[in-house]
Amino acid sequence: MRLFLKSAMRASPLLKSRSFATNASELRSVVFKDHLRTVQMAEAKETVLPGGRDLFPLLPKAFAGVKQIGVIGWGSQGPAQAQNLRESLEGSDINVKVGLREGSSSIAKANEAGFSEEKGNLGEMFDVIKESDLVVLLISDAACVKLYPKIFPLIKPGATLGLSHGFLLGHLESVNETFPKDINVVMMAPKGMGPSVRRLYVQGKTVNGAGINSSVAIHQDVSGSATEIALGWSVGVGAPYTFYTTMSDEYKSDIFGERCILLGGSLFRRYVQNGMTPEDAFKNTAECITGPLNEKISHDGIKSVYDSFKGEDKIIFEKAYTAAYTPCRDIIEE
Repeated sequence: MRLFLKSAMRASPLLKSRSFATNASELRSVVFKDHLRTVQMAEAKETVLPGGRDLFPLLPKAFAGVKQIGVIGWGSQGPAQAQNLRESLEGSDINVKVGLREGSSSIAKANEAGFSEEKGNLGEMFDVIKESDLVVLLISDAACVKLYPKIFPLIKPGATLGLSHGFLLGHLESVNETFPKDINVVMMAPKGMGPSVRRLYVQGKTVNGAGINSSVAIHQDVSGSATEIALGWSVGVGAPYTFYTTMSDEYKSDIFGERCILLGGSLFRRYVQNGMTPEDAFKNTAECITGPLNEKISHDGIKSVYDSFKGEDKIIFEKAYTAAYTPCRDIIEE
């Protein structure tokens, strides 16, 4: 296992950190061209888009042709992205509408956030998918895998499917299937959980924006406007910096970093601190990460892991997870 990990890290440096563009020309924009910046990242140059509320007036141009943005799901990212986009697009003609399952327990929570059928910004998820020009699909990985055969035919030709994680691409590749050929497919992946995306957006109202950095990927562009839509989406949710990536790089680095380095490393250290030998700690960690923990994240998201803890256990998890970034990378490399 150690030899495998060391070989994997050498062969795929993307596993060690967020993926970087190979050159500075991979992120282009007409709408935001005066705001793009080329920066040196490690051994490569990368084009990034600094965000800020001063860019919000450009959003209608970025979303040209988009009359409705359908935000599907109300888990970790759904509430944050729906509310942030609604507020960023205030005063425009673009409607941000939340789509939920009929009878969903989240309907009441969406109502509390100002989304309702009476206002025309809340509806049944499949109806919202059919009528939206940008479908922001924020349901769990497991739900995506289960429902994509029903979702794909509902998306209007020329519309845009937006994802915040590249996992669905990985699944489609594993079963030799593809996204519909007549739609745009983009990704905007915030580098933090939904509550942080919302909290920092709200805090940034008085300082021209503060939020969570995001990566965007343009997987499929049939309309010629996919890049503008992805960048507008990122600016709209409050990203202070937007970086270029690919959906494939994102889901590989995200799964490895989130589940192996952070959660796996934290669990390993916890076992050792409680007296377990490193060998037994590794075995138990591997069994947990590839078994119940992986299943829970895939079905309910990373936030569900945090929410499952109570009292003192939740405090311990917070401290361990936060402290795991730097030291646990070294453990995994070893």
